[in-house]
Formats: sequence, C-alpha cells, structure tokens
Amino acid sequence: MHMMAIFCKSCKKDIYICDRMLKSFILHNRDGIKMFVSVPESEIKYFLEFSRFDNVEVLSDQSYADKYMSQNQYHGLSVGYVNQEICKLSFWETKFALNYLCVDSDVIFLRDFFITDFLANQDIPYTVLVQDKELSIEKEYRDFWIYREKFIRTIYREIDLVDKRYRTCHGMQVLNAKVLNSLKEDFMLCKNYTYEKLISIAPYEFTWYNAWFQKCGLVEEKQVEPFFYTFHYKNQLEFYKQKLLTEDDIAKAYIGVVYNSNMYVF
Repeated sequence: MHMMAIFCKSCKKDIYICDRMLKSFILHNRDGIKMFVSVPESEIKYFLEFSRFDNVEVLSDQSYADKYMSQNQYHGLSVGYVNQEICKLSFWETKFALNYLCVDSDVIFLRDFFITDFLANQDIPYTVLVQDKELSIEKEYRDFWIYREKFIRTIYREIDLVDKRYRTCHGMQVLNAKVLNSLKEDFMLCKNYTYEKLISIAPYEFTWYNAWFQKCGLVEEKQVEPFFYTFHYKNQLEFYKQKLLTEDDIAKAYIGVVYNSNMYVF
C-alpha cells in the first residue's frame, strides 16, 4: 500500500486534457508519487498509452467499483458524473493507497511537488477545509453558491454534525482510507446507505468526506487552503489577466491550477 498516491477519474472526452495533466504531473513529481487514472472499462483502450509514463497506472472503474456503479441520474447530473463521484469515494477499497489526492483531468501542475506537500507526517494528511466566503459574494457565482450551500447543509444534517462554519472544499482533496472506511462502516451501513444513495441525497462527494472527517475525529486535523487555484467562472480569469498575473505567479502559492468550464489557459 502506498502511503500517498494521486487519483484521477477521467473519460474519453477528456483524454486530451488528461494527457496535458499527466505531462505536467511527470514534469513536477519529485518524489515518485504514484498516479492512478481510472476510466470506464469500455474506454480503457484509449488510455493504455499513458501507462508508458513513469509512476502512472491506468485501471478500469469496474475493477474496483463495479458493484457500486449507478444507472441513474440525480439532481440533473449525468450517469457518468454520478459514477465518477462514486469512484472517488470507493477507490480506497482497492487498498492501493492510505491517502490519495483526487485530481480532475483539467488540473495542470505548475511547480515541483513532494509527498510533504500533502502529508503532515506519515499518518496524517493535510486536509482542505474552507468556507469560500470570497465566492459567496460574487454575483456571477451567487446562484450556484445558493444551490451548493443547500446540499452542504443537507450533508451536515444527515451525519448530525453541528458546525456553523460548514467547512468543505470543491475538490482536489486528500482522502484518507481510515476516514472513508469509517464513513462506510459507522455511517453508511448503519443507515443501509450505498455510495449511490449518498449522491442521491447530495451530489457532493468531497463534502460527504469532509463532514465525516470532522465528525469521526479518527485523523488529526491539519487544515490547509486549497492545493490548486481554481478559476470557477470566466470573468474571474479575465480579472486575473487584467492584473497581468501569470501561471508563474499562481505557482508561488499553489501547486497547480484548474480551469473550469472549458476555459483557455494563460
């Protein structure tokens, strides 16, 4: 079992940005951290070429999550989107890694990174827990903020976590297998919930993890701000360009960057 790994759930339509992500990963991976790229069984043939990269392993979603996969849509999300959330929550069951950083195909690593960027020590990961107050006041983001906050509160109620800070993250979180095992054994099985049931209640896999992380207390909290800077909407990117900021500037504080909504890069 790896103490630390990186996990990317991808699919054929994202193969080109996944290739870009993996090339930046190889360039900056200074401690030989293993990257697992998980794709649908029917699409794995398109991704096998990536196995040529050092420390990259391609595997099928069905190889570890087949019994959990959904055929249903929830909250307007596609079946594929639902299943990528299920894959992220269930990957720990492979026992490939005690801790794994989830990244999306649209991540770009901007600077050298090390295991110590993600682990406080051998047993304790850094955990992204934030309130995102700066996003809550953005008019362009407001409708999504209200939509997302409703589900975050739902998750907190479901697990009976009383904390008015409602801390969580958008993604790119280090997930810990001890916490995920507890989520399954001490919460899901007690309520007869599946991973699919969690997503049907609230489609935010990282908040399910983050809320239970805070609730169970099995792993010491070493809170950090996000590892990657995320551009959530296009005007946010345009504002950065007006300030003449570059990816080199972002790399001074972040390991990498995420351009959401098919944004173009600097």
